[in-house]
Amino acid sequence: MQSPAVLVTSRRLQNAHTGLDLTVPQHQEVRGKMMSGHVEYQILVVTRLAAFKSAKHRPEDVVQFLVSKKYSEIEEFYQKLSSRYAAASLPPLPRKVLFVGESDIRERRAVFNEILRCVSKDAELAGSPELLEFLGTQGSAPCPSGLPGPELGPAAVPQWEHVHSCLCSLEASARLVRQVASLTSLAGWWAEGGLPLRD
Repeated sequence: MQSPAVLVTSRRLQNAHTGLDLTVPQHQEVRGKMMSGHVEYQILVVTRLAAFKSAKHRPEDVVQFLVSKKYSEIEEFYQKLSSRYAAASLPPLPRKVLFVGESDIRERRAVFNEILRCVSKDAELAGSPELLEFLGTQGSAPCPSGLPGPELGPAAVPQWEHVHSCLCSLEASARLVRQVASLTSLAGWWAEGGLPLRD
């Protein structure tokens, strides 16, 4: 999956306490071969959380991007949240149907919009690894240091996001330096005739 284009926006965050707004403003029908096809729901993400930003963004930047998801992907995400966060009060998923008509698509979009609005209003869900994975962020993999996540509480999330991002970046840089050093020594061994060359 290609990473979405993350752009700085002047939009004002509705959920300042979580630093994340999620809406489903539209859908797109994707036609396949013959009579096949599916519907993708466009999720608009507006956030100030570091997990969704690149190194070029400033800590105070609010960014936005679109993510497309099929019903099955949203259903899987919903099931993960429901099983891990049983106390979360999420609207029920729209029903599954064999043939999806225009009214079903509109109903699903509205319900998905409400579900994701509930997720973005809840501090625990908005910082969950399930959401990061669902949205396909670079922050979806846990930091290898084993540091605690944003369970520190809503007030600590903005500061934690910045510190966590820096620590993960440092660890990634250290891994890269180790890999380059390893490749450099391998290249030296190869140059000395330790590895056979292929034609």
